Amino acid sequence: VYDPTGPKVRLGVLWFVVAAAAIAVGPLAVALVYGVAAAVAAAQTARVWRRRRLRPNEQLAAVLAGAMGAGAVLGAGGTGLVLLAGAIIAYAMASGDTKSPHPVIVDAGWTLQCALGPGIVAMSMVLLSRLDRGSALALLLLVSAYETGDYLIGTGAKNPYEGPVAGGAAIVVITFILSTTPLSALSFAEAWLFGGLVVVLAPLGQLAASALLPTAGAPASALRRLDSLLLAAPVWCFGIGLLI
Repeated sequence: VYDPTGPKVRLGVLWFVVAAAAIAVGPLAVALVYGVAAAVAAAQTARVWRRRRLRPNEQLAAVLAGAMGAGAVLGAGGTGLVLLAGAIIAYAMASGDTKSPHPVIVDAGWTLQCALGPGIVAMSMVLLSRLDRGSALALLLLVSAYETGDYLIGTGAKNPYEGPVAGGAAIVVITFILSTTPLSALSFAEAWLFGGLVVVLAPLGQLAASALLPTAGAPASALRRLDSLLLAAPVWCFGIGLLI
């Protein structure tokens, strides 16, 4: 259930403007914007798990998530090298945590788990902007439309379905616009196919983000900023890569 207190709408609009501007500038700017958001999300996720007496490394999770986006500027191989180095460093740092009652591999695994979800979003958006900036902007428009409908209608709704249904309806409207304009590399049919994927994957991404947290209401606002992209972004990146 959304908490309507505070400047939620203004912050959402500001995020959209900043993210759209980054996509317009290029992959390096996308890596900066989404990398910072991913780093904060990973740190917040690690923090809430530490309150449950687990011991993910908050700082390393943040660095790894942000570095996944930065590495993607060089391509998928750059992110692969970041993940390899991150796994080694996570194990080494967990080995030096003498206060932890858990096995080293467990602590290292929790650090990686906190970083991977947000990092995949940052990586996917950077790779997508490398492939086709128009497609990256189209995905941002679709996800933003979903989040707008979901928040405005879902806030105060008596059941958990009204928000996602409203968000899906907003996606249909934006998909129609995208299918009739040359914004991205997608054809008419492809635009509807990829728009339909967002209808399904955006709410599933919200559920996946909840699964990354101890409880759905755990304080991780940066992760919630990225949650609708958690599944949609990598699927779009893979699909656009196949098309192009």
